[in-house]
Parts: sequence; C-alpha cells; structure tokens
Amino acid sequence: MSNIKIIEEEIEKILIKDKRSWVRLFELIREVEIGTLWKPEHKSFTRWIQHLAYESGVTESLIWKRKKAGEIYSDYQKRAKKNGIIVPRIEDVEVSPDNFELVEKISQGNKDIKDNLMEKVLQRELKRSDLLNAWKSVKTIRSGEEGSIVKKNGHSEVGLSIKEKELALSVSDISISLTYSSWLDSLPDLSINTLMTYSKKKVYKLLPKFSFYSSITDRSHTIDFLLLENHTSKPHQLNLHSIEVVLSEEELQRSFNSRQYQQHMNYLWIAIPSILIEEISSKISEDYGIIEIGGEKVATVWRLSRFKPSSNKLDVIQEALTKVL
Repeated sequence: MSNIKIIEEEIEKILIKDKRSWVRLFELIREVEIGTLWKPEHKSFTRWIQHLAYESGVTESLIWKRKKAGEIYSDYQKRAKKNGIIVPRIEDVEVSPDNFELVEKISQGNKDIKDNLMEKVLQRELKRSDLLNAWKSVKTIRSGEEGSIVKKNGHSEVGLSIKEKELALSVSDISISLTYSSWLDSLPDLSINTLMTYSKKKVYKLLPKFSFYSSITDRSHTIDFLLLENHTSKPHQLNLHSIEVVLSEEELQRSFNSRQYQQHMNYLWIAIPSILIEEISSKISEDYGIIEIGGEKVATVWRLSRFKPSSNKLDVIQEALTKVL
C-alpha cells in the first residue's frame, strides 16, 4: 500500500470516527501538501481535498477549516519563538480549532491583537462564547448597515488627506481594540487575585450602538459602546461603562451629551485615535476618562475615568439582557 493510501485511511478514520483529533488531521494534510503526495492520482491539492471529503462523507469546508486552524497556530508558534516566548507544541494543544478561527477573524490581521487573544485562549481565560461575542461586535461595526457606528465615518477615501484617511479607519480599529479586556488592566480598582479566588465567572460584554430607555430622564439614549464587566470590582459586582467614539472636535461636543445618562453608568469614556490626542485631549471634561487607540489597533488608558456609584443600573441591564439572550 502506498504512503498516500495509508495517510488517507488515517484521515478518513479521523473524519468519520474521531473528529476531535484535529491536530493529527492537520499534520497529515500538511504532510501531503508539502510532499505533493496527492500526485499523480489527482490534478491538484484541492482535487485531493474534494476526494477526501467525498470518501469520508464530510464537507470540504470542514477539512479546509481544520487545515486553517493548524496554520493559524503554527504561525503563532513562529512569532512566539521569534520573541523568545515558549508556547505549547501543537500536539499538546487542547483547544477547539473553531476558537483559533474566531481569533483570526476578530484580530482582522493585527498580529498584536491575535497573539494576545491566542494567549488568553490557551490559558482558558477566553471561552468560545467570549470569542463569539467579540466577533459579533466586530461584525456589527464592520458592516455598513443601519445603526452601525461606521456611518460616523461613512465617506469615501477618494481625495482625502493622509490624516483624514487615518481617521476613516479609526472607528473600526476602535471597535476591534475594545473587543477584549486587556485595556482595563491599568484601572486601579482591578483586583485579579480577588477575582480569581471568588468570582464564579468573568464578564466582559461589549455592545455596540446600544440604545436604552432611561426612567430617570424619561427618554431614550444611544451609546457608541456599552461595556458590562466585573473585572474592575468586588466579586459579582457588574460595572457599566459608556464609551463614545470621537473623531473630531465637533463630535466631542456631541459626546458630552452622555452626561444626560451618567447616573446609569459607573465609568464614562471618550475613545480617540492617537493622532487626535494632542489636539483635543485638553478639551475633554475631567468627567471622562480617555482611551487612546494606537496605530496597532491597541487600546490603552490615556487618562483614567473615575468610578461613580450608579443610581439606576436596572434600565441598562434589562435592555442589555434582551440583546444577549
């Protein structure tokens, strides 16, 4: 029996009976691809994948996804080794390949974000549900649908200056930067040891273009991003953050309207790209913390937001529940 036939038999066994052995599946597929073992029986590597799918009774997309997951992790290993970081061998990884695919989608090609997410996935700090929520947020912002924050910068890039082009990308960059929680690490209230010891579940839920009715003001309010999290407080206490995206001084004045619903929030934030920090940071009220979005789509706290007790979280939490359930 030829080597390719032996490999195909093992692959078919995995696909039919042992779908969890995706790492071994990736290794076998890579062996065939690198060694061009699919020749001469098949005209191309793609034709060979089609043959595998037919013989195993699975979809081609399943095989391609498992191959892609292995490639994502292999690339991560190479970057980690280059930076002197030790990560598990792919043979020792016990993570769903679907999680790696979600990391790839969320990061939108940004290697810093991708590596940060990969580390959290491997350490089981992020579950599949967390990644799905993050990907949903990114998709919402990336889309051009009604209600998307992208509409704030929905103009064409034709004829724009370099600065204007940078700003045209900033809203989506901000959304990606906020989809995971590392920017909260600089908040003084953060108590990782307490959370690790007592909290049953870490919560970090980002809801873009969030609207709610306030029983205090008797009107509806819309926030660029609502963040619900328990990373920065005593166990089980859910904190609410409003985050307004600002790309110009005119938008800054409109963002101050968030004072109207500040009684519902624990933290008020203005998120702006680095290119605007010097220009408008001095004009931002001390009521607000400032989140700086760097060129690598990384969010950092430029100025802290002061914690304020909320007099009425219920209006916000009830509406948030209807969006996530």
